[in-house]
Amino acid sequence: MKQYMKKLFFVTALMAVVFTSCVNEDFDKPDVIIPEYEGSSNTTIADLKATYPGLVDSIETTTIIEGVVVANDESGNFYKTIVIQDATGGIELKLDRYDMYTSFKVGQRVFVECQGLFLGDYGGLVQIGYIYNGAIGRIPDILIDDHVFRDSLPGTPPAAAVVTIPTITPANLSTVIQLDNVHFTEPGLAYSETTGTTNRTVEDANGNQILLRTSNYASFAADIIPAGSGSIRGILSIFNGDYQLYLRDLNDIVNWYDPNANSVIYDPFNIDPLVNSGWTIYSAAGSKDWYFNSGYKDMAVTASGSDVACDDYLITPAISLSGVANPVLSFSSWTNYTDAGMTTPIEVLISTNYSGSGDPTLATWTPLSPTWAPANSAIFTPSGDISLSSYSGQTIYISFRYRSSGITSGNYSAWKIDDFIIEK
Repeated sequence: MKQYMKKLFFVTALMAVVFTSCVNEDFDKPDVIIPEYEGSSNTTIADLKATYPGLVDSIETTTIIEGVVVANDESGNFYKTIVIQDATGGIELKLDRYDMYTSFKVGQRVFVECQGLFLGDYGGLVQIGYIYNGAIGRIPDILIDDHVFRDSLPGTPPAAAVVTIPTITPANLSTVIQLDNVHFTEPGLAYSETTGTTNRTVEDANGNQILLRTSNYASFAADIIPAGSGSIRGILSIFNGDYQLYLRDLNDIVNWYDPNANSVIYDPFNIDPLVNSGWTIYSAAGSKDWYFNSGYKDMAVTASGSDVACDDYLITPAISLSGVANPVLSFSSWTNYTDAGMTTPIEVLISTNYSGSGDPTLATWTPLSPTWAPANSAIFTPSGDISLSSYSGQTIYISFRYRSSGITSGNYSAWKIDDFIIEK
């Protein structure tokens, strides 16, 4: 027994020595391979695009361009495509290869030997590719490594050019741009329908619009478009004269303020609230009433054209302030024309006993005290913050009451309401 224990001890000790020596052994680290292109560019992207004759054309000269990758196929919103950009412009490379983001990361410097490739366009967007059925197609996988070369490790990509929708030009195509102070006109919808690539609309404060185009294969296709406003970056494209913006991923939504994140109710009136949000209207007098102003995306009213003087209500759905200690109401108002016979043509009222439908005059309404747009100003004016803390824990209704003294010029005004919100 003692002899056996001695042997067991010896074997255990030997294994410990071997294990320790293995653990302490230094392993070789794999070498970091830094790609290097031995040539140099001789043409800018802008100059290359300027040679495009308008039909698919082979590149016969020894043309070499250089650019930095600003978009790839990582999110799925670009398919078999990378976009490169230099100081003069950008261009799409159509490549018949999957998962190119693993090699062509954003920020990767790339050289393209263009001789033997083709310039073409799709819907007006100039691209580098290969001939396919008489049109521009993708460079075959077998040819990619003979024409597209990485140089160095990925670095910092070009900063987005801050532009406005009206100032976009063809020079911005296939480059990263940024639009500030914009919003989506379809908040609450997915970026893309499951049935195919989907257009949504981005709009600035002046109503200028651009299409946002998202593939149903994008990783963020099912994500919900946020309310509110902020900045949007993306790659500018064009199709048959219409500019389009492509997100690379949701990190292209920046400096975004979403009122829904801290609101009890928020309605920018981008869609008809009478149809979609439970708002109601009631006319106590007159044939004209509040209506959704689809052209300007607000709620509007005027007695012009009415049969008699107006008394009209625009009423929210029921709003629960349960658990909200300090609710704050705000909105914007706009007015034009002056009603000489009505000192208070517009009011905002609050009720806790309105039935939710029918005649609002049967309920008790208490006037609130906002800042209104100055008479005849035709400028949207913020109401300021209106505390509703005395209604905390209750269910309320807010109503905008419009009245006129008549129906002829000088006896009515016109009003608009926008950006209605109660914050927590």
